[in-house]
Amino acid sequence: MVVEHKAKITYMQLLKEDLVVIRLIPNDGMPKYTTGQFLTIGLPIPSEQKIVRRAYSIASHPENRDYFEFVIRWV
Repeated sequence: MVVEHKAKITYMQLLKEDLVVIRLIPNDGMPKYTTGQFLTIGLPIPSEQKIVRRAYSIASHPENRDYFEFVIRWV
């Protein structure tokens, strides 16, 4: 089931030049999720008038009801 939510980035830490930790909090509250789920995150590119979407595995534990955490490596 696809559901669109808006979220706010609340934390970002660059661990290495190609590795970052990002935390998101959905504007309308945290939905329940299970281990192994992923989210598709879309970021607007105003100069190209489009939204770029990528799927990322959720790194935070499902019992964490405060935020989604992602560990992202650039390739």
